[in-house]
Amino acid sequence: MKNKKMITLLAGIFVVGVSVFLIIVSSEQWPTPAWAEVTLGTVTIPPAISPPISAKADNGAVKTEWKAPDQEAAKERAKEVIPFVDTVIDECLLCRQQKLREMGLSTKDIPDTYFLLDSPIIKDQEDHYEPVRFMHAKHAADANDCAVCHHYRPTDPEALETTRCSACHQEAFKTDHPERLGLKAAYHLQCMECHNEQNKGPVDCIGCHSKNTPDHKELVKLPDHPAPEQVTDECLRCHKDAGEDMLTTAHWLWKGHSPYTLHNRKSVELGKANKTFNNY
Repeated sequence: MKNKKMITLLAGIFVVGVSVFLIIVSSEQWPTPAWAEVTLGTVTIPPAISPPISAKADNGAVKTEWKAPDQEAAKERAKEVIPFVDTVIDECLLCRQQKLREMGLSTKDIPDTYFLLDSPIIKDQEDHYEPVRFMHAKHAADANDCAVCHHYRPTDPEALETTRCSACHQEAFKTDHPERLGLKAAYHLQCMECHNEQNKGPVDCIGCHSKNTPDHKELVKLPDHPAPEQVTDECLRCHKDAGEDMLTTAHWLWKGHSPYTLHNRKSVELGKANKTFNNY
């Protein structure tokens, strides 16, 4: 009984403390900087991290949205299509490795540690998946060998020693360079073979990038103010298999091994498949 009273007292103190804190934060004593206003409430972002990006809200008021600078820079780099490298120096892999080591190249020489593999060259042909977020510096540090990916260099003396993949690999089945892999095949061959050899890293599609989700505003057909059943029916129109799978989940059955049920019993006493107030 004494423990019960103590728990009740502590819970009351906690609720009062949280309430006082929220009142103080929301009062005028703690004004929110203008640059910290975002769509989903108010956040505090140190201005030293990145300058805010202003935009007009639907009601005409100015709102501010913070964006990660490295992510925005990666998006811009991904849009670039650089000139095609027509000829490369033919050298053995061992010679190439020794040359790059003698040059002293290391991760310190990598100007951009993070890439977004979202080339227009591939997107012109297909666009089924979101771009891969490729941690360039991390992969370079793990491989400790630049020649693993930068296996040739252009014959142009002004070109970079470690030029981009998309400089040599562009459209597939180029008539003047039939021996060159297209950019998509080059990415997949290079990444998946290395992941298999090292026995680490994803080797399937969604292991590296998610599928593009279509805009459901163009797909969903519902009347104004639809009933819950109408929403469910519209979802099941396309996602029938997902609806069937959901009927076997613990969320639906409220059944299965759980440390939070008496004796971890598996009987169904409540739940969406038995007794319930709603059926969402």
